[in-house]
Amino acid sequence: MIPARARLLRAQPHGLILLAFALLLAGCATTSVPATGEPGQGTTGGSEQSETAVNVSDFGGQQVITVAYNDGTGNDNKILYTATTREVRKGASLAGWSYSTDGGGSWKYGGKVQPPQGWAVLWSDPALTRSQTDQRFVFASYLAMPDSKFPPGGASGPVNAFMGGACILRSADGGVSFQNYQCVDNNLHFYDGGSMAAGIGGEIFAAYVDMNTEQIDVWRSPDSNGAFAMLPPPFPGIVILTHARLRVDASSGDLYVAAQRSDGVVFANRFHNGAWGQPVAVSFKPAVIYPSITLSDRSLRTGPQYSFDVGPESVNANDAVRVIYTARSVQANRFYVRGSFCRRDLSDCRDAAEWGTTPGVEKTPPGKDNLSISGDQFNPVLRTFPGSGPNPVWKLTYLSRERAPNGNTVSIEQGNLFVAEDGIRLFLPFNVIDSHLVCPDQRGYWGDYDDMQLASLGESGGARFIRALSDSSKGCIERFQFTSKHLHVSSAKVN
Repeated sequence: MIPARARLLRAQPHGLILLAFALLLAGCATTSVPATGEPGQGTTGGSEQSETAVNVSDFGGQQVITVAYNDGTGNDNKILYTATTREVRKGASLAGWSYSTDGGGSWKYGGKVQPPQGWAVLWSDPALTRSQTDQRFVFASYLAMPDSKFPPGGASGPVNAFMGGACILRSADGGVSFQNYQCVDNNLHFYDGGSMAAGIGGEIFAAYVDMNTEQIDVWRSPDSNGAFAMLPPPFPGIVILTHARLRVDASSGDLYVAAQRSDGVVFANRFHNGAWGQPVAVSFKPAVIYPSITLSDRSLRTGPQYSFDVGPESVNANDAVRVIYTARSVQANRFYVRGSFCRRDLSDCRDAAEWGTTPGVEKTPPGKDNLSISGDQFNPVLRTFPGSGPNPVWKLTYLSRERAPNGNTVSIEQGNLFVAEDGIRLFLPFNVIDSHLVCPDQRGYWGDYDDMQLASLGESGGARFIRALSDSSKGCIERFQFTSKHLHVSSAKVN
């Protein structure tokens, strides 16, 4: 029997049959590898880890893959939980990470960095990047609470009122160990989210959403030893409500930033020749803003529902920037993933509803469902790899409820965004990465986002990515207001 997705792909026009099946055969189902929570991974088993960022560094003949996450390890006297609230004390840190030197086959716990002088707490929303000119240098970012805003007796419950910036860490050994480097703030405003990227000339960038000004603050260091300074705002006059995402064009060195306007529309801008251009809408429907996904007997809180990357163009030479985002279909009664694309200079953007799991009722004109699937699809992550031939890889992964639309599990699906020689645009899914029980706390938190990076070239020369994810496969034995057990981090290889 031919799998349903294979039957659908075989029905596509022209010469895509062989390509579709080649991709189907290239992807092999895999299981996740625990990055925390197991013996040999420090004391992470007794605490919670979630919300991930990934970096891959190659230097001195060694590859180091680093996964940063929110880490409760070692906070027994700093973060206290009851059934109804949470107490946070000065000196608490969630700045944890693990690293692998065997391609993600096994992981070691890297440790924790404590708050630097003048800062009371290192909090969540990790981000990672590495220098493009010297991959020994890896930078990590975590939100932070300054001493001047933190209550002397500690904070109870939500801690948003005490957030006041972010602290950037640096590694000089490829991401094995980190030390405090520089904290950044805009008048101690509440920073949320975190994204990092590296320029081809050695620059390091970090971005946050300033919840006080409702703008994106982008910080730039000229190199791995420089000081971070804030750039002009990329979205002046636009009310921004979501985390930013940063990408750098490997061909030009231009920096791109994206975020969601207050109505959910995804906007992007490009930093070119030392100045921002004009912000451009890059989604053709509003992306949902932090929706709650209703599971069987619990809710899952989500984070940014868009992703993008900048890379090689297709035969049409108008899609160097590709965007993936989550929308809501009232008619189909589900969340789904759809795409769009732009020229490298953002001068022209087009809808590509077929790049995703778009229901037929959401297409123009209406047609058949892309994949004839049910359940919600959300939390997309998009990365590209130029490759050495005419067909670059644009890899998309996302969470899906299609295998248990009425249950409490999600699978992690993957596939490629593809443009045929005749210009037909397809999303070619060919593999299930994993399936996981969702164990959020009673607010619905299970880690609001994950990350994926190119890890290596596979045995056949194809690109191999690695995605990190929240993992409750040890079972959901406790769900309190601000924490849950078990909640750890795993990784999965994506071919």
